[in-house]
Amino acid sequence: MNETIQTLLTRRSIRSYKPEPVSREALEQIVECGQFAATAMGCQPWHFTVVTDRALLDKISAACGDPENDTFRGAPCAVIVSAEKSNEMFGDIDCANATENMAVAAKALGLGSCYIASFRRAFESAEKENLLRALSIPAGYRPTLALAVGYALEEPKERAPRREGTVNWVE
Repeated sequence: MNETIQTLLTRRSIRSYKPEPVSREALEQIVECGQFAATAMGCQPWHFTVVTDRALLDKISAACGDPENDTFRGAPCAVIVSAEKSNEMFGDIDCANATENMAVAAKALGLGSCYIASFRRAFESAEKENLLRALSIPAGYRPTLALAVGYALEEPKERAPRREGTVNWVE
């Protein structure tokens, strides 16, 4: 089977990570793959924030409102993808494309990842401005998606069977 297809079919969300850091080189490759995701009309309405400060990820998790829940699943780092506020039509979709590219790139590099949207609750909390400043999110952008990245502590679960009846052909 084609290596790219194999990577796509075997990628799973990882929700438990080893504490060892991910190399800057690997993170740069992952983010570059995000930057090369398809966008509507080539507008690239995103900003990437690579967070390797685990204490900051813990602050974001705490601001989500459930101190017992680590939003980033113990990953040593995460990439936060922020969308241009002015691009309501395509910003979220383009950021989703970038996040998926990064998840596949992480898998190809032997890393685990988990696509996260629940962290956004932190940016609706009283800590919003402090977190935006700590993350250096540029004005005019809003955190949209995140990708937790690290070395898997768990074996990925076997993929769930695909639902039947979700494809039809019009010929």
